[in-house]
Amino acid sequence: MSRYIVRVELRGADSEDYERLHEKMEARGYSRDIQDFDGTVFRLPTAEYTTLKNSTVDNIREEVKGIAGSVRPNYYLLITEAADISWWLAKK
Repeated sequence: MSRYIVRVELRGADSEDYERLHEKMEARGYSRDIQDFDGTVFRLPTAEYTTLKNSTVDNIREEVKGIAGSVRPNYYLLITEAADISWWLAKK
């Protein structure tokens, strides 16, 4: 299993579009939260997600393209496979 960090920017979107995106991403196993080794949960920045999947970065991209495209026709994606990760985020 690999951890992926996914950033989605919906072009011309409003808050309702992002709410639909969040629901659809969550339904496919993407979370807006990240947990540290102590079990503390942190909220990721807006429209950023994490997931653990047995997949390739290209397959993740294609999956997220389908999700984002079902919300808005224009979007940007950035998918990163994270070998090591560190953050400074607000606790949930």
